[in-house]
Amino acid sequence: MADFSAIAKQFTDFYYNQFDTDRSQLAGLYRDNSMLTFESAAVAGAGDIVQKLVSLPFAKVKHQVSTLDAQPGQSGGIIILVTGALLVDEEQRPMNYSQCFQLLPDGAGSYFIFNDIFKLVFVLLRGIPNTPFKQSLFSPGTCDVNRILKQQKHSIALSAASTKNLTTRYPIAFKEISNDDDLRGIRHEEFQTGVICIFLCFALGIANMFHVSLLILFSAFCLVSAFLIIFIEIPLLLRICPTSPTFDSFMQRFSTNYMRALIYFVMAAIQWISIAVDVSSLIAAAVLLTITAGFYALAGVKGQAFTGSKTLGGQGVAQMIV
Repeated sequence: MADFSAIAKQFTDFYYNQFDTDRSQLAGLYRDNSMLTFESAAVAGAGDIVQKLVSLPFAKVKHQVSTLDAQPGQSGGIIILVTGALLVDEEQRPMNYSQCFQLLPDGAGSYFIFNDIFKLVFVLLRGIPNTPFKQSLFSPGTCDVNRILKQQKHSIALSAASTKNLTTRYPIAFKEISNDDDLRGIRHEEFQTGVICIFLCFALGIANMFHVSLLILFSAFCLVSAFLIIFIEIPLLLRICPTSPTFDSFMQRFSTNYMRALIYFVMAAIQWISIAVDVSSLIAAAVLLTITAGFYALAGVKGQAFTGSKTLGGQGVAQMIV
């Protein structure tokens, strides 16, 4: 058969270039009997597969291939295993991934994708992702047990020190993989105070609506803030509530720590201004909104990915995909 390694390389280059440029044009690589498993969610048929890929909640994407292995399969097919890193939108930290293709000949001298399995990899090997070793520990002539143990101890220490800063979770698109918060290096303070803000703003907004003064305007905005925070902190509602595309587009702006810090600061500033009209319990909302803005700003400075409760539809890859 033809050089399967060269075919695998040519296919992979074409597939990822097309995916990164316009993934809606990938339909020609699949057939009606093709199947895609994306983060444990299976889709069958070329049309549904491409629809799934197009619906992924990111605009810009770049695949960086680290390794590519191929084997000839039965009936002239080719099995390809790819590992690499995924850069999405403005996210600076890459996400490690693994993808397996099974190609079958289409009878016209070309190949189509029969099976496609994509999975993100959240395991940090030796503390540094996407960093290949120049020489294997078990290469001929290098199997020195004491040196191996020493390097392993160093790697474990490095991994423990680096994990919090090397978390590779995209904050919107994917499912939670691990429940170990220490390994993920995630801050929950901003999410918890955000949820408290929902109840506090709602309660204080209603309580101060009965003032016969301009304070009623600040009370109304406090109520509006509560509803905005609901959609900010519980993104699942954007999928199940009959909201307009304009509103959805507006709320999706607040998917980063800095943008969330900004909107919380604006809401807090409005409530602080209410003091000029009258001193009321709205000050409590102003204080908590300010604290929440500070938490988000701090998380942004430290480069920590935001997370929410899985029950409430928070972050992690494929949470908004599946």
